[in-house]
Amino acid sequence: MSKQLLILLSGHNASGKSVLSKELISELNINQVNGDVIRDMLISNIKFYSDTHYSYPNEKIISANKVMSVFRMDLVKELLFKDQSVLIDGAGITKEARNNYLKLAGHYNKEIVTIIIEAILDEDELLNRLKNRDSKNSQYRWVDLYLDIRKEKYESVEDSEADLVLRYDQNNSREIIQAIKKIEISM
Repeated sequence: MSKQLLILLSGHNASGKSVLSKELISELNINQVNGDVIRDMLISNIKFYSDTHYSYPNEKIISANKVMSVFRMDLVKELLFKDQSVLIDGAGITKEARNNYLKLAGHYNKEIVTIIIEAILDEDELLNRLKNRDSKNSQYRWVDLYLDIRKEKYESVEDSEADLVLRYDQNNSREIIQAIKKIEISM
């Protein structure tokens, strides 16, 4: 019997979540829900949001994040209801944010295996990656976002948060994929 999966990727900006996400959706053939895609759509298509970027909170991006959060949550609910496995790229830096998604798995009368993958990166390397992002656009403030907000707010993933908790260190994507493939996946 195949299992339905709810996979959450957690970690700081520039920690490698999106790179791992691409590998996972390719290897596992599952649905990806990514908040950045939704925010980009709002910025590209809605005039009110068109002059902002989400590298640092401001009034408009806070508003866009509210819209994105509702859309993302509803999309995950619908996919789980339709018996689809889901990978959420950027599922939250706090236990509460991650738990909001994990609660969805309990709303259905079926077994949904919950997995959290925490992307871990040395702080010096993380800051270098964020500085590189900032250098691409003078309006970007990824380093400031990390230092002013996300560093203090971040809560490491606890092993008890999900059925399976894995740590991604930039070098172990194959091991993570194999660990997940051991669970029979419904597609």
